[in-house]
Amino acid sequence: MVTESGSLIVALLVTGVFAGLACALGMVSWGGALGGFVVGVIIYVCLGPQGFAVLALFVVGGSALTRLGYRSKERRGIAQPYHGRRGARNALANCGIAVLCALLVVPFSSEVFSAAFVASLGAAFADTAESEVGQLARRTPRLITTLRKVPPGTDGAISMPGTFAGLVAAGLTALLGLWLGLLGGPGVTLLVAGAAFLGTLADSLLGALAPRLGNELTNVLCTLVAASLVSTLA
Repeated sequence: MVTESGSLIVALLVTGVFAGLACALGMVSWGGALGGFVVGVIIYVCLGPQGFAVLALFVVGGSALTRLGYRSKERRGIAQPYHGRRGARNALANCGIAVLCALLVVPFSSEVFSAAFVASLGAAFADTAESEVGQLARRTPRLITTLRKVPPGTDGAISMPGTFAGLVAAGLTALLGLWLGLLGGPGVTLLVAGAAFLGTLADSLLGALAPRLGNELTNVLCTLVAASLVSTLA
């Protein structure tokens, strides 16, 4: 955990450079860079470079998957708008719960909240992977509640390639958390990966049952489900 004032300066510098590069490379808008900067500084101060590395995996990995086959998605009208650049609302929706978990680590020094932090970002990454890879699937996706075929990009639609990509993203995030010392061991790592994936299933269910909630709110609930499962079961 980082508490020294000197480390705050490091957090500001590292996060500032990362946000600037993300904006320059077209991963985020200026608003997204600012929102990401705030999120990144808080996470770095609370969990050090280890926590920031997990955040960076989500940002870089999510952006790469968004750009995967972007022209094809754009032709079908299902691509992320603004050439895949994420805005401040997206940053807060996907990372708000992670920030809350990181803040709770400071007063409680709890491994549970550290694991919940990794799970929430794992869910955000897995949800992005499922959506972006699933939209490129050759077979028509199916609605999670009825399994009837629906057009790509439909709220609550799932596919085998997208589901597999989500599992991989959740697993990678959990393994990175273990390698960086944020998770207590293999058992917790499996729990975090499973909770992250279940968070994406909750996202799909909400998208199918209540599409009017909107993407941002379902993203918040997706990460909240993952963090809550870990907090309860760890």
